[in-house]
Amino acid sequence: MEPARRGRSDMWEHFNLITPDKVRCLVCSAELKYHGNTSSMIRHFTAKHGAAVNQGNTNQVDRKPKLDEALVNMVVKDSQPFSIVDDCGFKEFVALLDPTFTLPSRRAQKNMVLQIYEEETKAKAVMQRVEAVSLTADMWTSINMDAYLAVTCHYVDDSVKLATVLLGLLPFPEVHTAVNIAAAMRSLMEE
Repeated sequence: MEPARRGRSDMWEHFNLITPDKVRCLVCSAELKYHGNTSSMIRHFTAKHGAAVNQGNTNQVDRKPKLDEALVNMVVKDSQPFSIVDDCGFKEFVALLDPTFTLPSRRAQKNMVLQIYEEETKAKAVMQRVEAVSLTADMWTSINMDAYLAVTCHYVDDSVKLATVLLGLLPFPEVHTAVNIAAAMRSLMEE
C-alpha cells in the first residue's frame, strides 16, 4: 500500500505504509502515525538513526552515480542478482549506511551493465583497427599499502586525433619486477 504522492520524498525509501494512517520504518520496524506528509518520518530518522535527512543536498547528487556504479560492480563481481535491491535485509543494511541513498532499480542496473558492455565492445572494435599503439603503465600504493597497476593505451584514431583508452586498473600484490609488470600488461592486452 502506498500513498498517491509517494514519489515526492526520498523518505518513502525507508518507510512502508501499512495502513492509511500508519507507516513502518524499514530500519528499526518502528510504527509511526501518518497524516499525509513525511514530517514524522523525517523527525524519526533524525532522532532515532542519527541521520540528517538529505533534502536537495548537491553532495548526495554528486555521490549517487558513484554509489550506483559501486553497487553494479558488486553485483557483477559477486554474481548477485539485480533483484538484491528488492531484498528487505539489503534495504535495511543500505538504510543504516546512508538513509538518504535511493537504490537503483533492477532495470537501471541492467542498463548500466549494458552500457559498460557496449563501451568495452566499442573500445575493442577500435583497438582491432588501430595499426600502432603506445602503452603506459602507472603504479601506486594506497594509504592502506594496497598496490595498483593502471595500463593505458594511446593511439591515433581515424580522424587523426590522439585517443586514450584505459585498458585496466587492477590490484597488484606481486613484487614490482619487470617480469610481473609485463605479465600483467600482457594479460590486460589479451582481454
